[in-house]
Amino acid sequence: MASTLVFYFLAIVTTVGAVSVVALPNPMYCVFSLIVTFLGLAGLFLSLNAQFVAIVQIIVYASAIMMLFLFVIMLINLDKEEKKDLKIPFQKLLGIVFGLFVFLVLIIVLKDMSISPQIKGVFTPQFINEVGNTQLIGQFLLSKYLLPFQTMGVLLFVGIIGAVVLGRKKSR
Repeated sequence: MASTLVFYFLAIVTTVGAVSVVALPNPMYCVFSLIVTFLGLAGLFLSLNAQFVAIVQIIVYASAIMMLFLFVIMLINLDKEEKKDLKIPFQKLLGIVFGLFVFLVLIIVLKDMSISPQIKGVFTPQFINEVGNTQLIGQFLLSKYLLPFQTMGVLLFVGIIGAVVLGRKKSR
């Protein structure tokens, strides 16, 4: 009963934080809402017994990446949201239709997926407890998923360089 209440609380916190990221007009409040979302996700990972993923979520995303976002926002001085005119007359309507289309495709794909509790994976809970959660994740990241892991490192590096370029003062 208590675990169900904790799950619902964390799910509500995460959902409210995620909605606040796109709904709030002030960029600083959006970053703080994203931090709340990441902390809620870390709590959900903890409730799933994925301690390593929860700690990485807090260390990497809720602290390091959000600090980068805060510095970029402070450096480029986003005080107020600028309201721009729409370039295409039906731009909002086109965006809504496209969003509904993507949502419909997602629903169709998820409807065809079957999640059965009878299907057992390769890694049983006993095996995970014996070997260790962190060791299994490390083995997968450095063997089967090495290319995506390295690609994410390059993307983060490009993001840091982009933040430095955007935050740099014009010297002319």
